[in-house]
Amino acid sequence: MNKKLVIYTAFWTPIFVIVAGVLLGGFHIPIDWSLADSFVSVAIYSGFTLSFKFQAQFIEFQRKKIFKFLGSHFFAGLLISAIWVSFSKVLLFLFIENAQYQHFFNNSIPVRIGIGMTSYFLITSFNYLFLYYDNYKEKLEHETALKNLLTEAELKNLKFQINPHFIFNALNSIASLTHISSEKAAGMTIKLADFMRSTLTNTQPFSSLEVELNHCRMYIDIEKIRFGNKFIFEEHVDASLLRQEVPSMILQPLFENAIKYGVYEALEEVKIILTIEKSDEMIKVSIENAFESGMEKHKGEGIGLTNITKRMQLLFQRDDLVKIEKEKNLFRISISFPLQNRLHDATNA
Repeated sequence: MNKKLVIYTAFWTPIFVIVAGVLLGGFHIPIDWSLADSFVSVAIYSGFTLSFKFQAQFIEFQRKKIFKFLGSHFFAGLLISAIWVSFSKVLLFLFIENAQYQHFFNNSIPVRIGIGMTSYFLITSFNYLFLYYDNYKEKLEHETALKNLLTEAELKNLKFQINPHFIFNALNSIASLTHISSEKAAGMTIKLADFMRSTLTNTQPFSSLEVELNHCRMYIDIEKIRFGNKFIFEEHVDASLLRQEVPSMILQPLFENAIKYGVYEALEEVKIILTIEKSDEMIKVSIENAFESGMEKHKGEGIGLTNITKRMQLLFQRDDLVKIEKEKNLFRISISFPLQNRLHDATNA
C-alpha cells in the first residue's frame, strides 16, 4: 500500500508543479494563489481518477455499440469534470476571498472543464490498455496451464502404454516356453514378476540413468531365458553419467525393439550393443543390432518407437532427439537427453 502511495504521489507531483507554473507564468497569478489553485485542483482530480479504472471495467468496449460507448464516456467525463470544478471552486473561494481571483476562476471554468474531460479520456484510455493487457496476460496463463495439463495427460497416456505392451509380449514368450521347457517358463515368470514389481512401483516421471539401465538388464535377463545364446548383449557406458536423469521407462522399449526385429527370426547369433556417452552437453544413448534382410517389413503395432518419439517431443519440445539409422543389415537408434534435465512442467506425468 505504501509503495502504491509513493508511486501515486510521484505521478501527480510533477503535474502540480506544471499547473502552478502555468498559472504563475502564463496568467500572472500571484504565487500563493497559483500554488493554492494548483494544489486543490490537482488533489481533487487525482482523487476522482481512482474511480476511472472501475468505469473502464463497467463500460465494456463493443465495436457494434461504439457510439453508445463513446457517449457513455462523454457524459461521464463531463459529469466528473463539472463536479471537480465545483468542488475546487468551493474550496478555493473559502481560502481566497479575492474578487480578482474569483473573477479569473469563473472565467476559466470552460477551460477547466475541457482540461478535465481531456484528462478523463487520456487516463481512461490508459486504463483500457492496462485492462486489455491484464486480460491478455490472464488468457495466456490460462492457455499455458491448459496446455500443460494436456501435455501431462498425454505423457501419462504414453507412459502407461509401455507396461501393457511389454506384458503382452512377455506373456507370449512365457506361453511359448511352456511347450519347450517348463523350468525356463517358471524362471522367466519369476524374473518377469521382479521386473514388473520394479517398474510398476516407479511412478516418477524421471529416473536416474542407473535405475533405467538396471530395468533394461532385468529385461535382457528375461529374454535370455527364452532365446538362450541366440543373442549377445554388450554395453559401453560412461559411468560418470549414471546419476543423470532420464524419462522413466524410456530405454526398455529400445531393447524390446532390438530383440523383436533382430533376434526373433535370426538364423545366426545377434549382437546387441548399448553405448552411452556424453556428446555436446547431451547424454547420447544408442542401441544397435544386426537384422536379417526383409525383417524390417515385419511390423507390429509400432507402439514402442512411436511412443518414445512422442514422449521426447513433448518433454523437450524438440523433434531432433531421436535418430534412426539403417546401414546394410545394421539397425541403430539413438536418443539424446540434455544433461541434468528435470522438466518441472511434467512432474506428474
